[in-house]
Amino acid sequence: YLRHVTACFLIDYLDISWKDGFRWYDYTLVDSDAAINARLWQQGGHSGISQWNFVLHPVYAAKNADPEGEYVRRWVPEMAGMPTEFIHCPWEA
Repeated sequence: YLRHVTACFLIDYLDISWKDGFRWYDYTLVDSDAAINARLWQQGGHSGISQWNFVLHPVYAAKNADPEGEYVRRWVPEMAGMPTEFIHCPWEA
């Protein structure tokens, strides 16, 4: 799920090409499968054979996948002390 959220954010919000995401994930992931990776990144980039017809909102997706903010607190130590209600939207604190 987190890979999907990341792909949507990079493509739809940061305007990064699906090809760049594909290359980085293929290089970085230990469990990368080139065929699956390419197909899913094409779909995320709205250029595959069955494009995704939705955009994940990064805050709502984060709240759904990590409601208590445990992932954020582990990997972004600067956010460790943030109250749970603001962990996914610190600009509102």
